[in-house]
Amino acid sequence: MNEDFVGIGEASRILGLSRTSVQKLVDTGRIPAVKTAGGHRRLTRDAVDAVNHKTGPKALLRLVEVPAAGAGALADDRREALTVLVVEDDAPTAALIANLFGDCYPGVNFLLATDGLDAVLMLERNRPQILITDLNMKPFDGFMLLQLVSGRPEYQSVALVVISSMNDQEIDRRGGLPPNLLFLRKPLDLQRLRGFVDAHVQICAANAQRALMMWNKV
Repeated sequence: MNEDFVGIGEASRILGLSRTSVQKLVDTGRIPAVKTAGGHRRLTRDAVDAVNHKTGPKALLRLVEVPAAGAGALADDRREALTVLVVEDDAPTAALIANLFGDCYPGVNFLLATDGLDAVLMLERNRPQILITDLNMKPFDGFMLLQLVSGRPEYQSVALVVISSMNDQEIDRRGGLPPNLLFLRKPLDLQRLRGFVDAHVQICAANAQRALMMWNKV
């Protein structure tokens, strides 16, 4: 009988962890894997699902910790666990943002959805710290997505970024936008977006350091 295998990338999406964290779980034997003829690691879907059902993402991150690695390694791993979800149906814009994260934030868990419905499914599985969304999409647009996220308490900590070529009048006619979000007009100002992400990377690193200090006191 043929087993269903998944790669590191798909396993990271299933478990809600960064690729680096999943790789460490594989390297330490927490998740069994086989090596293909080409030298790639493949994980059985059953093994990944079993770990996912038995252990939450926070507990999995503790399993990743190697005692000899020291405090810096743990802080780096938690910083890598920052998740950003981008919702964009325009391929050139999506590629521009993906290239930014690939070049400047290789440790960030970058997720891409092509419409609001796809994003909702990803939100349920991977709780991002940052949600970047376009507005004008079909059939489930950014207005509907923002309304859903703003109306649910479990998403209150998600930082919101809107990217759109719509003018203020068009946005007002569609009901406006929630408060306390960053609005970036197209063509996209990557420097402003990068500054916003830099701030959240620093916040994530500071939170990881505080958590580490608390664990050391226990």
